[in-house]
Amino acid sequence: MQSYSVTQNPGGQSQPFPQIIPQPPDPKWNPAQLVYGFLAASASVGNGQKIAREYLAPGVKWAPNFSATVFKNGLGPVIKSTTQVPAKGSGKPASVVVTVGGKVQASVTQAGKYAVPSGSGPQLGPYSFTLIKVGKVWRISQAPSELLLTSDMFVNDYQQRNLYFFDPTFRYLVPDPVYVPLQATPTDLMGTLVQDLTKPPGDWLSGGTRTALLGADAIGGVTLSAQTATVNLAISKASNSDATLVPFSSQLLWTLIGSGQGGPAVQSVELLVNGKPWSPPGSQENPVQHLPAAYSPPANPRSGVFYYVDSAGNVLMQSDIQAKPSVPIARLGKGSWQIAISPNPQFPYLAALRGDGTLFTEVIGSGKLVKRAGAPQGAGYTSISWGPNGDLWATTGTQIVTLQGNVGPGQPGGDPIPVAVENANSTGPSSVGPFDAIRVAPDGVRVAIVVGETVLYFGAIAQQAATRVTQKLVRIDLSPFYVAAPGTVMFSGVTWFGTDNVIALLGDQKAPVLTEYPVSGGNSTSIPAPVGTTSVTAVQGHPLIVGTAKGGMSSDAALSGAWSSIEYGSANPTPLKGFFPVYPG
Repeated sequence: MQSYSVTQNPGGQSQPFPQIIPQPPDPKWNPAQLVYGFLAASASVGNGQKIAREYLAPGVKWAPNFSATVFKNGLGPVIKSTTQVPAKGSGKPASVVVTVGGKVQASVTQAGKYAVPSGSGPQLGPYSFTLIKVGKVWRISQAPSELLLTSDMFVNDYQQRNLYFFDPTFRYLVPDPVYVPLQATPTDLMGTLVQDLTKPPGDWLSGGTRTALLGADAIGGVTLSAQTATVNLAISKASNSDATLVPFSSQLLWTLIGSGQGGPAVQSVELLVNGKPWSPPGSQENPVQHLPAAYSPPANPRSGVFYYVDSAGNVLMQSDIQAKPSVPIARLGKGSWQIAISPNPQFPYLAALRGDGTLFTEVIGSGKLVKRAGAPQGAGYTSISWGPNGDLWATTGTQIVTLQGNVGPGQPGGDPIPVAVENANSTGPSSVGPFDAIRVAPDGVRVAIVVGETVLYFGAIAQQAATRVTQKLVRIDLSPFYVAAPGTVMFSGVTWFGTDNVIALLGDQKAPVLTEYPVSGGNSTSIPAPVGTTSVTAVQGHPLIVGTAKGGMSSDAALSGAWSSIEYGSANPTPLKGFFPVYPG
């Protein structure tokens, strides 16, 4: 007996997935019962869905693709209607059309993208099955090519993989999550993933990410042997250089690592270029690459340093949760403040947001707190977050803006630049707002946005480079996946956790709740929060930290809800008092 986790773990590779044991069709079943049996059998993707094909009429070709409609458990797929189509000159039915529908939770496209349908967008389905009599039994003569699954079936049938593309500076790898069915063979799966890396992402990340190798002439094949994936690329002479192949090999390594689809997990990658082994510089002519030698990893801060504001309005830095209070790095003055610290040491910036919506920035150590230009249309700022390149992002309620950290008011580029938030996905709303909070991911491409306190969106920043030169609008393209707050609770804050997840703060101070959401649309996890929590900050590998309205700060090292007051001193521990604790970002 073995214990298996059935949660959709982002980045989890080659974990065992329990499968439904399908039941063959019963000769006594009517058309509706037969369709229900087929839906259950088609959700079992093993063995080429052999049992599901027993429900089909002879000669019917059914080739399910990677796309799927995911229904909420208990609400679908359910039979909506059964219509008899009589034979000519006879009162007996020649065929029966069974229509299936239900409450749709999400859809998975042929490209593996997970999308949440909106009430304002097009409705999915209904889906029709046509059945005919074969002898004395009913069989299906026509069925949808996409799978119709409950959310539990989806978790068991699909596995998440990340394609990795670069940010515009080619400094960080950015994960682009896709879901692949377990029916795909290892070689087919890896070949598809490699092919996808040789073209720009065709989704919300297209404007904010790049691939190092654009348009390989051909993928000569992908094979797996002894946990090493060998990729054979046919490329032109212009692309056959270390400047192209070094970063692309990093994309390959991070994308394929762990892939095995039930077989041996990929642990290394060997790249062949036009049939000949290619060895990266410094590898001592070894073409086999492992993660420690990768050119560039995904952005994932490792420092446990955090910052907070004391009761006197000073900004202090803590090297860890048990250190004594440090010397103030900036003085803001008494009042209610939010702060944000630039995550890149090359841009040592502080941003501070007063309770009335006034924004200040400072080069840390200069002692010169600069009041920034007011938000467009006279609105006050409501939240702030730094990107890794020294760009500050802020919400104003009606708008999102970006500012350059090292440019003061009155200087070229010193004013806030409006950001266009666009949703090109047919499943989502055409307009989005108001904006309550924004948090930029460590890679500087993706953002998490709280909208109207009820919805958590994810987006990708596009056209950053053009903005500084032409002052054109920056654009954020929204992901088709978003999260609606459950019931009557509201989102009040959000922070990134690792490369694939965010942690959101919901509810009021009397009943706060923290929830971890995968950006890919996997299952969420709730974390109890201390009463009075008003802010949250996280960095993977370090304790989760929350601040309360009364100046208390608590930490949770395991994201389990086992909170401890942050204290210093071993003999007589003293609680560390402060407001709005934040990790850089």
